[in-house]
Amino acid sequence: MKVNNRDKIFDVSIDLFSKFGYDGVSVRQIAGEVGIKESSIYNHYNSKEAILDSILNFYIEKMLSEDIPLEDASANLDVGFDYFYRTGLNAFATQLLDEKMSKITRIILIESYHNDKIKEFLKKSIIDDAINGWINLFDLMKFKKLIRDDVDSRQLSESFYKYGLFLLYEHYIINYPEDDEKFVKELCEKSERHINLLYNSVRR
Repeated sequence: MKVNNRDKIFDVSIDLFSKFGYDGVSVRQIAGEVGIKESSIYNHYNSKEAILDSILNFYIEKMLSEDIPLEDASANLDVGFDYFYRTGLNAFATQLLDEKMSKITRIILIESYHNDKIKEFLKKSIIDDAINGWINLFDLMKFKKLIRDDVDSRQLSESFYKYGLFLLYEHYIINYPEDDEKFVKELCEKSERHINLLYNSVRR
């Protein structure tokens, strides 16, 4: 299938940003890798920041496409917590095994310490929204009498989610580069052990 120039610019930018950082890549460099004139970039994106915006929007849309609505979570919890959790974990793992999504994850993590746009995206869309989703889930589990009523849902959510976030930092920053498939397999195994440890400590 023929790839149009807008898509080429998008894909090349992801590759370059993940290798050299957002600030380390110029519009001229992107154009050179695509094989077009620098001025032609602006027929598709009005700035380098607009390319970044499209990358972040793509990322969150893909991640949210695997999000489980609360009503579905309720039905899945009735099957069993293990079934519910593995379903969500497998969906997340599938996204990380996608080369494009893996590269964007690295961009977000390496740029978050100095790029205000990405820092805010990480804080809101990756951390806060996810933790709030887990809070809703654990509140639902209280309602369904799966965990104790006295459990602090926010503390439980942060204890689980921030462990997974650390594993991502470890892979994409500290141990980079390493085998993505091996990492995702270990991420699933470690995350499952961790959530079971937390769940068993608060279950009824």
